[in-house]
Amino acid sequence: MKRMTAVVLLFVLTLTVSCMNQKNTAEDTAAPEQVTSSFSPVAGKRYAAYIYVQYVSQDGFAGSGNFHDGVYVSYAGAKNVFKIFDTAVIVFDGADYKVEDKTLHSGDVDFGDFTTKQTINKVVSARKSDDEAGEPVYDKPIIYLYPETDTVCSVKLDVTGGMTCSYPQYQENGWESFTAKPDGTLIFPDGSEYYALYWEGKGTSALDMTTGFCVKGSETAAFLSDILPKLGLNAKEANEFIIYWLPRMQENPYNLISFQTSAYTDNAKLTVTPEPDTVIRVFMAYQPLEVPVEIAPQTIETPKRNGFTVIEWGGSVIK
Repeated sequence: MKRMTAVVLLFVLTLTVSCMNQKNTAEDTAAPEQVTSSFSPVAGKRYAAYIYVQYVSQDGFAGSGNFHDGVYVSYAGAKNVFKIFDTAVIVFDGADYKVEDKTLHSGDVDFGDFTTKQTINKVVSARKSDDEAGEPVYDKPIIYLYPETDTVCSVKLDVTGGMTCSYPQYQENGWESFTAKPDGTLIFPDGSEYYALYWEGKGTSALDMTTGFCVKGSETAAFLSDILPKLGLNAKEANEFIIYWLPRMQENPYNLISFQTSAYTDNAKLTVTPEPDTVIRVFMAYQPLEVPVEIAPQTIETPKRNGFTVIEWGGSVIK
């Protein structure tokens, strides 16, 4: 009788451990919950998020994306995986998230310090976003405002395919009632300060590639340095454009490049209040090529920057 009791007890223990293992496996393989603007972490849950990288070091990286107030992610060797303007995909556990103000010193004059209000101390995984798999890649447009005097402004966008990301967070009625200064500094009602407005979205119409330029990948930097001032960008704006796009283009044998007009602006209508004197929107579409092609050259007209000036630049890759 004692022997039978021991066998039954062993069977029950084995069954219990087996059930626990099945439960743990199910929890581990459950799809993580996507972070949204209403994110409220639970210690026992696993989450996934996209982060637009705006700061990176060997110890970690930081940015916005799903975390519109900015987030710092502790990740050893981050600088070997990510660079500024990449989109990171992370998976993390709610227990490793905390609210924490942090100022990160980049040492880069163009980008300056980056502040975050959230920290993720550990991640389950971190990698670059895969646009070919349909994941979002935050190929900005970015908007600068240069009024002649301190001016209270509002900016609204009507994007046919919808907006997928913004920083600072785009509200129901757009970016409202912030103060723009002549040097481009933007101060929002809560006191937060930005140098530009960033957004990402999807168009629903084909881009116009009937005219343009076929440029060797190795000559991309020289081409952009020459043409961007002709399109109306100043030195700082052109530098930021090149820093973002050059790593994506220079390794291609050739790039077919066309700067969009109505094919872009009709899909992404921009309204600024008060109405600016000058609006310049530079949107580049390009297609990587293995061999050069003939294309009718695009006519470039250089706009004048007069009075209250609004500048936007962005782009899209055609695959």
